[in-house]
Amino acid sequence: MDAEDTGIEVTASIERAIAIYEHWKEWSSKTPKGRVLKDGQKSLLRTATGEQLGWRQVYRAAEALEELSKGRIQFIHHNRHGKMLIEPTTPGRDCHASSAATT
Repeated sequence: MDAEDTGIEVTASIERAIAIYEHWKEWSSKTPKGRVLKDGQKSLLRTATGEQLGWRQVYRAAEALEELSKGRIQFIHHNRHGKMLIEPTTPGRDCHASSAATT
């Protein structure tokens, strides 16, 4: 769809979010509770877009992906693993122990 059809202004963050989504199965790891992307987010996105990216740009793309996916893919901060994207197998169920991570 064109941006005019969706009513969404397509920003650089949204374009990067789309790149993450298009590579989601390839970049994320399957876990018993869902899919997780925790390592190499910056370099993966840099390779996919051909841009030199700072961490803030990667974070904005991850936040845009969470919003565009209506929370199906979540951007969280895990105490042990840091910033990560998760897609729980069961909607509403996180891929992490609730006591070990905060959003």
